[in-house]
Amino acid sequence: MISTAQTSHLDSIGTFLAMEIFTKAQKMAAQGRDIIHLEFGEPDFSAPLDAADSVRKSMEKNSAGYTFSQGLEGLRNEIAKKYEEDYGVKILPEQVLVTNGSSLLLYLAIRLLAPPGSQVILTDPCYACYENIVRLAGAEPVLIKLRYEDGFQLDTDELKKRVTAKTKAILINSPMNPTGVVFSSEVMQSLADLDIPVISDEIYADLSFEDSPLSFLNFSKQTIAINGFSKYFAMTGWRLGYMITPKEWMSAADRLHQNLMISATEFVQEAGISVLQKSKVYCEKMKAEFNRRRIFVLKRMRELGMDPGYTPTGAFYVFYKYPDSSKTSLDLCHEVLEKTGVAIAPGRDFGAMGEGYIRLSYAQSMENIDRALTKLADSKLLTS
Repeated sequence: MISTAQTSHLDSIGTFLAMEIFTKAQKMAAQGRDIIHLEFGEPDFSAPLDAADSVRKSMEKNSAGYTFSQGLEGLRNEIAKKYEEDYGVKILPEQVLVTNGSSLLLYLAIRLLAPPGSQVILTDPCYACYENIVRLAGAEPVLIKLRYEDGFQLDTDELKKRVTAKTKAILINSPMNPTGVVFSSEVMQSLADLDIPVISDEIYADLSFEDSPLSFLNFSKQTIAINGFSKYFAMTGWRLGYMITPKEWMSAADRLHQNLMISATEFVQEAGISVLQKSKVYCEKMKAEFNRRRIFVLKRMRELGMDPGYTPTGAFYVFYKYPDSSKTSLDLCHEVLEKTGVAIAPGRDFGAMGEGYIRLSYAQSMENIDRALTKLADSKLLTS
């Protein structure tokens, strides 16, 4: 007999609440409603033309076979070059593993370092899938609160108190989703001093607007750095990510990867080589536009009575604490969507500490951002 009881062991794995809002918004748009999407962190720019040109050339020579499981040597060479030029970190191509997107790499990294029953320290709030991935890997998430009053900076003294003999890794994300906060160098060094392996999700590292981009590899070699092409290169649907790990851990990482994925798509890897070699000027123009939007969003929100109370300096998000504590963030986002046509992400998507907040993404045109903020202010749903 087929029943839901057969999959009940996955009941603790939650859904993305932002996807619930997105699905509803799509249905409303199909019915003719004017919808402005601020719920997802997907750049509104096209991928660099160099990527498309590369794919056309790859298809002409039928580049669609298996590759070396760690990834094409040319791509790993370019990634090593990028980390030295952009972050001041010297790595070897042999330390790089390429796969289809960075999400799988989070699972690989946790399985690599944290045996079933061990603990992985996370922040709360954090990216929506982190807790789920830790549980899927058989480990226990230990949550460290990021407080609004501290500007969502990580309190490393509090973190130290939660370290036990079962702690096998710390997972961080800087610049951070959902807050847009860049962890300070002092926080990074304090984490490195703990001598615990750190999994550093660096997908937004290039989108640091007020300081030079940093990798946790600047502070500790006992690091798995995870990065990809989705955000800075505006290649979300291409699904190309990579991890950088100590040479001593690569054999185990590659074995896991071979059993789960075999190898990343060949022509997509070739596109990655092309954009790393040719597209930096285009990507820096996108980055400058994101920064222009960030400055505009913060100014406009304050003018409209929706002051975030802190200044995000990376990624493309603002985490806003709304005044009506009687409403859950999910209920509020549904109400906002129905009354204004603006789709935003519930703060609860990002952990228990995210309840009472909503996340706005400024990965949209300036015109749409301005229209959305005006609609939100006029609705009075996010103001006192």
